[in-house]
Amino acid sequence: MNQEEALIFSSISLVLSIALGYLSWRRYENSKSLMWFFWFLGFVFYFIAALEQEIFALGYCNYPLAAIYIFIVAELVLVLSLGSVQQVPEKWKRIYYYYSAFTTAVLIITIVYKPFTIVVDYMPTNFPALPAGASSMVTIPASGLILFLAARALLFKGNKAKMISTILAIVILGFGGMLSASGFVLALYLSQILGMSLFLYGIS
Repeated sequence: MNQEEALIFSSISLVLSIALGYLSWRRYENSKSLMWFFWFLGFVFYFIAALEQEIFALGYCNYPLAAIYIFIVAELVLVLSLGSVQQVPEKWKRIYYYYSAFTTAVLIITIVYKPFTIVVDYMPTNFPALPAGASSMVTIPASGLILFLAARALLFKGNKAKMISTILAIVILGFGGMLSASGFVLALYLSQILGMSLFLYGIS
C-alpha cells in the first residue's frame, strides 16, 4: 500500500470513529446506561487509533506512538466488551473485571519491556511477538464475549437486523486482524471500515 492509499483509508476510519462516538454518546445521554458509557469509551479509543493511523500514514512513527497504538487497539475491544458484560449476573461480571485488569497489566508489561516500531509502508502491521501475544489475551476473549452476548440478544430481544449487523462487525474485525497479521496488510483497513460501518448501523 502506498502513502496516498494509507491516508485515504485512515481518514475514512477517522470519520467513522467520530460518527460512532457521537451516536454512542447520544445513546448514553438518553439512557444513562453503563453499557453505553463503555461503548462510547471504546469508540473514543477507536478514534485515537484512527488518528494514530493518520499520523503513521504521514510517515511519522516512534516508540511512544507505537506503544500507545498497540495498547489502544487491544483495549478498545476490551472496553466494548465491558459494555456488553453489563448484561450478565454480578458474580460473572466481577470475574471478568478481574480478568480484564490482569490481561491489561500483562499487556502494559510487554509493551514497556523493550522499545519497538510497528509501521511498515505507512501501516501499523509489524507487531512484536510479546505485545502481540498479550494483545491476543485481551482481544480474543473480549471479542468472543461480545459475539456471544450479541447472539443471545438476537435470539431473545431487540432489532434482529441490527444485532446481525453487530455480530458481522465483530467477525469481520476479527478476521481482518488475523489476515493482516498473516501478511495481508490491506485487510487491516478494509475490515476496519466494513466492520465499523456495520457497528454504525447496529447502534444507530
